[in-house]
Amino acid sequence: MSQSHNAFVHARLATWQRRINDTVTTLSVPQTGNASPGLVPVLEQLVAVYNVSTGLVADLRQSADSPLATTSPGRAYLARLAAALAHSNRAATHLSTAVTGLADLHQAAPRPGAADRAEHMLNIALGHAAALRSLHRAHHALTRPPDDTQRPSEPSPLPAVGEQHHRAADVSGVRPVRRRP
Repeated sequence: MSQSHNAFVHARLATWQRRINDTVTTLSVPQTGNASPGLVPVLEQLVAVYNVSTGLVADLRQSADSPLATTSPGRAYLARLAAALAHSNRAATHLSTAVTGLADLHQAAPRPGAADRAEHMLNIALGHAAALRSLHRAHHALTRPPDDTQRPSEPSPLPAVGEQHHRAADVSGVRPVRRRP
């Protein structure tokens, strides 16, 4: 039985690796020229990443409800899928940033403002690059051995954002003041 579970897990991981690789190959740098040629490909990329995320969710649900979830290979598989899902969702978020940047760029295009245009182009490039990195991390989550996965019960090595702000306020002793407009 364990041998069949290992074979199933191996086949499913290979399928997800291929799907994520196919999605990565469709991510081309967006054009910042006219609205339609620049926006449509990024929207299509966003849909492709969304489809991968949706498929990962469906596979997680199905596998979690199956007898596979009670086996060691099954639990490792679920952990890998969950990690890949987290990264693919981040990729979708970053692509949404790129779409928003493209929309803002085209909305601001008639107005003369080179600084605004440069800022929007930078947001587009950074969002797209971050999406690509997130998809590579999703692929890596599926390819690394199960013992490399970080357990959720382990504390994060970095403090939470709120903790950083509290520490900064405690160190300086200065509190920001809001002024009325």
